Amino acid sequence: MTSGESRPPDAASPFHRVEDAAGRALVGALDAISTRTFAVHQAALLRIGYGLVFLVGLLREYLNRREIWGDRSAWSPDMARELLNGIEGVSLLLESDSRWWFEGVYLAAIVVSALFVLGWHTRATGVLFAVMVVSFNSRSILMTDGGDTVLLLMSIYLAFTACGRVWSLDARRARRTGVRPGTGPGHEVGVLVGLIAMVVLGTTCRADSWAVHPEFSFAFVCQWIWLPGILVVFGALWRLPREVEQVRAGLVTAVHNCALFVIAAEVCFIYGAAGLYKVQGSYWQDGTAMHYVLNLEYFAPWPGVSHTLAANTEMGVVLAYLTVFVQVGFVFMLFAKRVKYVAIVILLGMHFGIAVLLGLPAFSASMSVGDALFLPTAFLIWTRSRVIGRLAARLRRGPAPPAEAPADPRPPAVPPPSDGPAGLSPTATRA
Repeated sequence: MTSGESRPPDAASPFHRVEDAAGRALVGALDAISTRTFAVHQAALLRIGYGLVFLVGLLREYLNRREIWGDRSAWSPDMARELLNGIEGVSLLLESDSRWWFEGVYLAAIVVSALFVLGWHTRATGVLFAVMVVSFNSRSILMTDGGDTVLLLMSIYLAFTACGRVWSLDARRARRTGVRPGTGPGHEVGVLVGLIAMVVLGTTCRADSWAVHPEFSFAFVCQWIWLPGILVVFGALWRLPREVEQVRAGLVTAVHNCALFVIAAEVCFIYGAAGLYKVQGSYWQDGTAMHYVLNLEYFAPWPGVSHTLAANTEMGVVLAYLTVFVQVGFVFMLFAKRVKYVAIVILLGMHFGIAVLLGLPAFSASMSVGDALFLPTAFLIWTRSRVIGRLAARLRRGPAPPAEAPADPRPPAVPPPSDGPAGLSPTATRA
């Protein structure tokens, strides 16, 4: 071969092999993210769980609603507005000081939460649910616990997921009518609910939040999304061309998968941060933290039980070290299948103890629902079919009928023959 001739490319070189493998892996990952909807059952469980947490909280505090979020609250509307102006926060409850406005928004929050749990036009009710959670959390941000913060974040993330594909009224309607998720005829009610959601999202922005702010906040999202959202929702009245529909479906799938990844990362970040903060404390290092936690008078709904458990020093040391170990290593345990499930069971037990012994059910429920994201799909389907399915079938059947008495195997006794009418004896006939 002369020097003037070009040499054939060395396709078998290690560099080219690594480059081709990386390119194929990247293309495969992008194709999977945009064509395959991951964890639809886990997303539905998150929808039901977080919806129930917020709905139960509203119903539980119904008699105290004015003292927490209304006109009788120690955190007055003017104080709330002053705080939200500094942190770029929004709240639908602060649009008016009228009693009727507050009662209407409270009732609307209950209805929206119930519809979100049932999965009725989940895309639109998911946006409404996020607006309601943000509004109630921002109204009395200093009067609630950490559970509301977790619920606030998860409600926003859930608005970007396809959490109504299974275990919802949307899925039931799709099976009955054959109208799949998409655009065109058959989605008129969904368009109407979506328009309501966009209008509410725009109403949540107060007039003073329309200034240009460089910070990314919920007010920023409301300001720049609700108007384009109305146009997008209106577009669902017409069937899109096939190519555009494929792009829309791929975009919806990719956003769903990314939102679930963000939820998983948020749960891992919460556990990791909590574990690392505990490691820095001397009480957690020497194992006496559980003793002091169980002796907090403000967080002791069952003082007798708390003092009894606090007296067991050995158990307190084991629980303290186990809590720190599982929280710090949770993100690494997710890559080990069997160890992951053991860690989830330990965390669920920890949250149950926090809810009962410390009186923080909202926080424990919010974190427990987040842990359900890492449960296997086969286990969720089995639980749905075996436990909930049997319970629903039993409720439809009603109470079991009373058991019949066993038949007597002996033949019935034959009465003696009589000569009188109607089977009477001759003596009775003569009488």
